[in-house]
Amino acid sequence: MNKLILTLFTLFITALGYGQNITAVNQLSIKDHTVTLNGLDVEINSDGFLKQIHTFHSQDHTDEGQPLFYEPIHFHYYTTPKSQIKLNPLNFNLTSSVKDSITWNAVSSSEDLKQEIYGEILANGLVKYKIRVTALKDVRLASINFHIPFEKPTAKYLAGLNQRAGLRPDTVKWNNHDKTAPVVWIGDEKQGLYVSLINKKDFENANTKNGWINEGKGKLQINIKGSSMLFDFNTENIDLKEGEELSFDCNLILSQEENSKKVFNPGKKFKGYRKLEKSTK
Repeated sequence: MNKLILTLFTLFITALGYGQNITAVNQLSIKDHTVTLNGLDVEINSDGFLKQIHTFHSQDHTDEGQPLFYEPIHFHYYTTPKSQIKLNPLNFNLTSSVKDSITWNAVSSSEDLKQEIYGEILANGLVKYKIRVTALKDVRLASINFHIPFEKPTAKYLAGLNQRAGLRPDTVKWNNHDKTAPVVWIGDEKQGLYVSLINKKDFENANTKNGWINEGKGKLQINIKGSSMLFDFNTENIDLKEGEELSFDCNLILSQEENSKKVFNPGKKFKGYRKLEKSTK
């Protein structure tokens, strides 16, 4: 009986976090805006988004570290195809810091819009984002674009978005009419990022619209753009009245380096992260 229980527990842990160390050894620490988690340094920007993730392949961080992003994660707020609203970061607050969870919030604003970001990173690599964009006056937007610019060499493999897990195709497209959830993993054998856009309606707050949905107009494209491999979500046009709010909640999971003895499998990695996201509340 004891042997059976041990076997079932081992299978559960394997399914929960394929290639991801989720034991109590994982402890978070933060200095300035940089969170350290095992072999990762996670830098948070003044606007609350992730600025950079460096993966170190030596335990003492003596190697140079491999960057994941070409640029920080960010939004673009376009009033026309060539003009956009620039938000200025107002404040960044570290709200709590313990060994298995760090939380923060940040506010950026302009005359037209206010962007509020509430972030939390857990010791298993999960990053939860609650994002609110509020109209400070009536505003018409041609689109809101959410960008995650990856370094090209790192964005080697892809899983999710109804794609066959493996080498990343030249172009991947998704829209709100697809039955597949807007969830994807992008990376290589050493590091990567799982991205899950939470495109569910908020029935509790009638004044908050889900920006990922935008009446079914939201669409996503992943391909090479300039010097980066760009994850680009486009809401298309949105009209907001003063006081109206958009939500752009999402979850990220930071890939940690796997045991080199394991055969690299992007599909199993993606499924493991899906289970990890659903099991972590």
